[in-house]
Amino acid sequence: MLRFFRYNDPYRLLVVLLILLIAGLTFYTFSQQLTSPELKSMVVGEALNDGKAMYVEIVDHTAPIHAWFSEFTDTLFGRGLVGRHVVAILLIFFSAAYFAILLINNKAYNENTYLPALVFAVLCCCSFDFFHLSAPLLASILLLFALNNIFREIEFRVQRDETLLNLGIYIGMASLLVFTYFIFLIGTIVLLAVYTRISLRKVFLILVGFLLPHACLIMYYWYGDHTLVFFERFYLANIMLSNHSLISWPSLGMLGLVPLVYFGFSLFMVNREARFTKYQSQLLQVMFGWLIVALIEIAFTRERTPHSFITIVPSLTYFISHYLLLIRRKRIAEVALWLFVVGILVTGTLGKEGSIKAIDYSKMRVARSPGSISEKRVMTLEDDLPLYVNNKMAGFFLNAELSHSILTNPEYFENVVMINNCFEKDAPEIIMDKNDWLKPFLNRLPKWKKEYVREGIYYKRIAK
Repeated sequence: MLRFFRYNDPYRLLVVLLILLIAGLTFYTFSQQLTSPELKSMVVGEALNDGKAMYVEIVDHTAPIHAWFSEFTDTLFGRGLVGRHVVAILLIFFSAAYFAILLINNKAYNENTYLPALVFAVLCCCSFDFFHLSAPLLASILLLFALNNIFREIEFRVQRDETLLNLGIYIGMASLLVFTYFIFLIGTIVLLAVYTRISLRKVFLILVGFLLPHACLIMYYWYGDHTLVFFERFYLANIMLSNHSLISWPSLGMLGLVPLVYFGFSLFMVNREARFTKYQSQLLQVMFGWLIVALIEIAFTRERTPHSFITIVPSLTYFISHYLLLIRRKRIAEVALWLFVVGILVTGTLGKEGSIKAIDYSKMRVARSPGSISEKRVMTLEDDLPLYVNNKMAGFFLNAELSHSILTNPEYFENVVMINNCFEKDAPEIIMDKNDWLKPFLNRLPKWKKEYVREGIYYKRIAK
């Protein structure tokens, strides 16, 4: 297999696509159960397609480009998983091919090879959720574009203002998909400061590029007189809301065991055997620095899942490909590549199936919603996403933490008005309200108090 991919022939990429399709089919066959990020994306997309305005009529912290992409995918696929997974596979394939071509164009290795495309694709098979159409997947593509511009800037022959401006724009757009990706802006400036003759003017160009997409969004919400709401529910919420992990570190360690072992081998091999030009040495250091920046971002991400680690895939691909290409004995190199491919595919497949006890996806998977509530328009005032599995979102409240600042202050007139507008626009058939947050609001809204009756932890609308 190694010999096959060492040829500089783009048709070798078709085999990479075939591997991704087989892996995706395997993951989909074993289980079709939704994960929390998937369901959340579907709910947001449905709400936007119902005519609600993000942040104003959907109380949530989801990044704006992610929200609008969720709306688009809901229009195309509804809640269907097959179409979403096929698009995700195609995006992973594009990322793998693009990164391999990027390395070839920048002469990162002593030979032109499409091996990095294979390594990139196989690394994305570590966990089934890499094959979900997610914000990190989309944002990681923009980061690859940014990385290409960093390489261009390091190569002194190609230094243009638009390179730096576009670099900032790519990272800015990525941060509107996953907010914590703004960390790559800081990391990029540090890397360029270390490895290029960067000036304050160049830093300013990068910052202008980064702020440009943010400024466009601020102007959009300013035009609708919702700037404050946008700041509170996107910027402040993503900074202030608590972080949590949907998978344990032991599970992540098991999923990443094979890549980590090969990465360790690659560091040893590169330091011992590799002979670099000055430019190649700079690229290696940049890729290692990019890995560190990605790990810092992962430490701050709000919902840590296996696919949160997609930002380290380019760096791991770079080093592991180096390791495989530096092995002098062809037979050993072939065995090493086969062990890498088979090890990751088997770990990913058995982990999804549940055969490896050390890998626990239970926090990621969505539990079944109460069987008595189905095909209803519902609103939950608690952190209870499973209620939306068999139901559609009504009302305005999606994120429990953000909602509580409104629901616990019924004495403020604007909060009462918001609850009234919530019912006027999209009155839920069922409201899950364990703490009875709504009671003081309904006392102030007699029209809606007549519409609902409390049964246990639910408010149910009286049928007419």
